[in-house]
Amino acid sequence: ATAEIVINDFLSFEGFIDMSYQHADIDSDDVSVASGSDNSFQVDQVEIDWLFDFDPVTAQIDLAYLGSDAAGNATGFDNEGDVIVEQAFATYHFEGDYEGSAITAGRFASMLGFEAFEPTGLYQFSFAYDYSILPGYSEGVKYTYESDNVFFGASVLSSYADDQGYAGRLGGSGDSNWATEIAGAYAMDNGLSFFLGGFYQDDDNTDSNIDGETWVLNAYATFETGAWLFAAEVNYGDSESGAFGLDAEDGTLYGGSSVNSDDATALSGLLMANYAYSDQGSVTGRLSYEERSIDGAGAFDSNGALLTSAGDVDAEQYKATLAHGWAFTDNLLLVTEISYIDGESDLDGGLEDEDFDGVFGAVELLFAF
Repeated sequence: ATAEIVINDFLSFEGFIDMSYQHADIDSDDVSVASGSDNSFQVDQVEIDWLFDFDPVTAQIDLAYLGSDAAGNATGFDNEGDVIVEQAFATYHFEGDYEGSAITAGRFASMLGFEAFEPTGLYQFSFAYDYSILPGYSEGVKYTYESDNVFFGASVLSSYADDQGYAGRLGGSGDSNWATEIAGAYAMDNGLSFFLGGFYQDDDNTDSNIDGETWVLNAYATFETGAWLFAAEVNYGDSESGAFGLDAEDGTLYGGSSVNSDDATALSGLLMANYAYSDQGSVTGRLSYEERSIDGAGAFDSNGALLTSAGDVDAEQYKATLAHGWAFTDNLLLVTEISYIDGESDLDGGLEDEDFDGVFGAVELLFAF
């Protein structure tokens, strides 16, 4: 971690440049998941965060460039190659009897999930979930309270469904949607901490035939002792608005057509251990799991056209990751990762079942300031 660069008493900034080489080998027994290998080298993300401090009011503006294989996909963005406003919000911090409380308004990140949204907060290169059901960024108003051991937050949001082709309008007549999120955490003095949160979203869009509710529960626990950090997380969700489909562009290995319906449930989770063997080096091991049950699904091509009815679809994927991080300086980090992925899908409707596995490797160079 590095401190921000201070311009004056009111303004500072921080950011990072994230670049990587990636290699994937896929072995599949079905034509919709093409066997073969692939290599790429690119700048994954560049971000500059402007931090304003006019006590008791603070503000932040994050400008980000996302590469063609952007990790931002895991947080709901579909803007590869563009410069976007990732976050833009202002916060009023209460004092006196209400110290620790704050009100935030603008565009900000979800409170849910153990893994960070940015590469500067990850213990490895890849995310645990290729088809994450956890939300990313949205616009709204949030209340938070934080003390040495307790955190609580609640927000009202426009929507987490921007990628479905319409913006949230907090309800009202006509096409609209809205969401709410709540989260709480407690940290014990022995290094053990617990987190529980969830979000609820109501979608209503007659043009896209999206009308239903989506909810997700997220819980995780962490334990720090000496040079060790352990984490365990579980997520469960239900969607009536097509939020839990399987998109070939989102996953590392899952290929072929997209599969979706208005009735789906999802389960995911991870186990992780990180050991810092020196001031510069650490090793991380992680095992993650994802499962989808999609009833009355349809298979769609890359243009969104219906190919065929897939009936009921049950899909699952395991991912085992080993990563090593080495900090050359406070600002320059090298991360190497190797992951093994095994997945399968059981499809009705005359489509062939899918069974595939693969190896994914990456070397990441991260410059932070």
